[in-house]
Amino acid sequence: MSTLPKPHDSMPLVFDLWDELSAFPASRTDDALAHLMQWFRTHLHADNVLWLGILRMLDDAAAKNDPFLGWRMRARESRLPDTEKYRKLIAAYFSNEHYGRLTPGFFSKGNRPDVAVHVGLTSRALMEEAGHFRVHRLRDGWIDFAKFRQTMHYRLYYEEQNIADRIWVAVPVSPTAESIFLLDRHGSKKRPPRNFTAAEADVAGVALRGMREFHRRLLLRHGVFRNVKALSPLKHQLLQALLSGKPEKEIAAASGRKQTTMREYVRELYSEFGVKSRPALMALWLGES
Repeated sequence: MSTLPKPHDSMPLVFDLWDELSAFPASRTDDALAHLMQWFRTHLHADNVLWLGILRMLDDAAAKNDPFLGWRMRARESRLPDTEKYRKLIAAYFSNEHYGRLTPGFFSKGNRPDVAVHVGLTSRALMEEAGHFRVHRLRDGWIDFAKFRQTMHYRLYYEEQNIADRIWVAVPVSPTAESIFLLDRHGSKKRPPRNFTAAEADVAGVALRGMREFHRRLLLRHGVFRNVKALSPLKHQLLQALLSGKPEKEIAAASGRKQTTMREYVRELYSEFGVKSRPALMALWLGES
């Protein structure tokens, strides 16, 4: 595990970033995430940035026999659109094994014979350190990289996606939920990339460690704190509208739905977040509930 990032010449940039993100209201969490991802692309020269929201769904005893140690990815955002080949790869495993509801057969499917192909040495190592803030690089000795390069997981998830180097920054937000950022550099034999340096990893770590409330809102925004399926596009829009203070009548008109229909969607959304009213939803977003 890497040590805590130390201040350096990049701190003024990080301070500016925190100020910029604080200017985004709760209803514009998506825009804030896009801004942060672009900041990493501009200042750390990452070719792509991904965000993952993961949820712990098994306790200690049951997690020991689970390939992901009881954790599942419940939300994923990529700054760049996925290639068609990668979308099929995600759909073939993660869409089924990570986004379903917790049912008796959910984890038995997650332990199917080919699971090792999808878990990978990095996934397992990252989950083994869950509960601790951590920053890693693909080649910093965190895992046996030579061994990792020989695996099918590396071929499918790195080589075929032209991912030549990666930084992981994992931020525990609660005992059962974490926010994880992946910074990627692409490359090939014809265009070998410059690998991430330890200093660049430190900058990423400092930037992301200093905004825990932002991570909490990201997880809330995607429904990661509760064992529910990812919010539908309609409920994403509805959540944003509710947080911005728009009345239900206006929300219904903008969506082209009847107010009675929209009211039912609102009730469902409240139920998924474990609240009964808009003030309670706002309180949850502000960390007061």
